[in-house]
Amino acid sequence: MNGWPRPDEPSGEITLVLDQRSTLGKKAELRDGLSAIAREGNHLWVANDETTSVERLTLENGNQARAHRSFDLTQLLELPGPRGEIDIEGLDVENNTLWLVGSHSSARKQVKGKAAPAEAQKSLATVEVSQRRRVLARLSTMTLVDAGGTLDPGGSPPGQRQRAGVLGLGRTEDLVDLLANDPHLGGFIQASAAGSHPIPGKENGIDCEGLAVAGGRVFVGLRGPVLRGWAVIIELQVGGGPGIEPQPIGPGNRRYRKHFLRLDGLGVRDLCRHGDDLLVLAGPTMELDGRAAVFRWRGALTSQAEAVLEKDHLHCEFDAPFGKGDDHAEGITVLDDGRSALVLYGTPAGRRKAGRHGIKADVFQLGK
Repeated sequence: MNGWPRPDEPSGEITLVLDQRSTLGKKAELRDGLSAIAREGNHLWVANDETTSVERLTLENGNQARAHRSFDLTQLLELPGPRGEIDIEGLDVENNTLWLVGSHSSARKQVKGKAAPAEAQKSLATVEVSQRRRVLARLSTMTLVDAGGTLDPGGSPPGQRQRAGVLGLGRTEDLVDLLANDPHLGGFIQASAAGSHPIPGKENGIDCEGLAVAGGRVFVGLRGPVLRGWAVIIELQVGGGPGIEPQPIGPGNRRYRKHFLRLDGLGVRDLCRHGDDLLVLAGPTMELDGRAAVFRWRGALTSQAEAVLEKDHLHCEFDAPFGKGDDHAEGITVLDDGRSALVLYGTPAGRRKAGRHGIKADVFQLGK
């Protein structure tokens, strides 16, 4: 285990059954690319990072989540960019409002399995920048349910669409614009010295993964960059109007705060509220197999200043299992007992798959 702590044993599991059509291609399975999760009462909201939809399941009998409904966000939100996946990497629900965040990352083109050397080199020199991924949005869960599922061609009425809020959209600065000149993060966003592209997300570039909302406070976790072992969480303060307009909260009237957490060199993979604390699911920032752990940031939701938290100020709740090329912990949400958390895995191992459409997520006990 290369000196890593041994993974903790889960206390149970819940099987999520995703058996309805979504915006994912017909040949792919939703359960293979789940990237975010949030609980709302007896419902679980989840997302696949290759879609433009969110999925809702209903918890049944304590160990299953079924009654899958899929909601096409292109019918409900004004989104940046002409087309493509949103790459949703974080969800949260508060006061009947669903929040979502895209990765905001650029991506280097993958090399195909049987590519010739010249073709492989061309792919590795190509970095794609997608405006569609640069989304931070909120919308009423009642609007989603009233609008119907993915196959409802009418979408929501115009009056309901106006309740949704999206940061940016060319009218105002989006999150990348806000951070473009930041002394810690701007260099990862601006074009490289070669003048070609920003640093890709999976190469320690900007990569948003994790979202937690408390009142008007919005916490966005960064999988990358990790700065000499320090992970970064961005905090925004937004109002309740039709748009999402970050207010001055940082030093010098900056419209964001930066929090630095020493997570043993790991990046943020998800965030979750637990009382006044934040649970931080952490994992490798690069495309690596490695430790996945949940840390507790005590008093995060009552703090009113930028934080720099050494390892001794962060309690490790548990270590989650990880596989070789699979079972990467991607999402966490607290269950209704308030004492346990559900961890969702992307690229699930075969043992996690149940039937044609089910995937097993782990339940872990939490401290106080």
